[in-house]
Amino acid sequence: MAMFLIDNNETTDPALNQALEEYCLRNLDPGYAYVLFYINRPSVIIGRHQNPFQEYNHKLAQCSRIRLVRRISGGGAVYHDAGNLNFSFITDFTAQRLDYFKTLLTPIINTLRRLGVPVRLTEKNNMRVDGDKVSGNSQHTDMRRMLSHGTLLFDSDLNVLQRALDSHEVITQSRAVASIRSPVTNISQHLHHPMGMQAFRAAVADGVSDAFGPLDPYRLTAQDWAEIRRLVQKKYDSWDWTFGRSPAFAVEHEIGVASGKVDVRLFVNHGIIEGAEPVDRRAELSSLHHLFESIIGRRYDVWCLQS
Repeated sequence: MAMFLIDNNETTDPALNQALEEYCLRNLDPGYAYVLFYINRPSVIIGRHQNPFQEYNHKLAQCSRIRLVRRISGGGAVYHDAGNLNFSFITDFTAQRLDYFKTLLTPIINTLRRLGVPVRLTEKNNMRVDGDKVSGNSQHTDMRRMLSHGTLLFDSDLNVLQRALDSHEVITQSRAVASIRSPVTNISQHLHHPMGMQAFRAAVADGVSDAFGPLDPYRLTAQDWAEIRRLVQKKYDSWDWTFGRSPAFAVEHEIGVASGKVDVRLFVNHGIIEGAEPVDRRAELSSLHHLFESIIGRRYDVWCLQS
């Protein structure tokens, strides 16, 4: 099957790139396969079934303008910045291709090895160098077409990465899929010869072309881009998608009251605080009644950033 290289107009907007992936998955000619490469400005991208408060440092993200976006595929949270190259394959879906990562990732692995990076593929379809992760991958299918995408940590700010993915929330119960934290390293530290991001991107594209044939450019129309921007507005920029899809969880906070400070447990469902109770059952409930009344029904993200 012929493969096209999707032109994303060099956008670094993480919400726009997520919408681009979904739009292309659902709307491009199914007679062809497609590959997309893109780079996002600083952002945390969480999996479809994750709780953002479990996965990212929301106060750091707010003050550092690190964008939070939920994707349509499963898996764990990842950090993107200008040093991270993202790739996406859009192919036919069949039951036999449900675990198609090995075929799609082989040309990328071969490229990395040619560049001197001793990478290996794990059973979880991650790429590691000497035990340190350089790539995480996930899939989504609508049972007609399949999106297989991942990251390549080329020269990311690993200090910010670690801090951005370090949630300080004391979550005691959660139905969400939790990320599995791993030590990470940059691909650039393992190259035989130094190279920049553009040269690295070109090398990966050449590796994919060697495996699947020439990658003819695919340029979306103005109407395509209008539909993608509508999808951003309707979905990827919306509170309902980003926070409202969060599975139920319980979280503990220390809150100041007239008599001092008290530890409370909040019960949050779909991003809304639905219940509250003191952690210490001996606490005087009457003194907390007004406080709890003011909390119930509020969006948790707004409340916790103001508290």
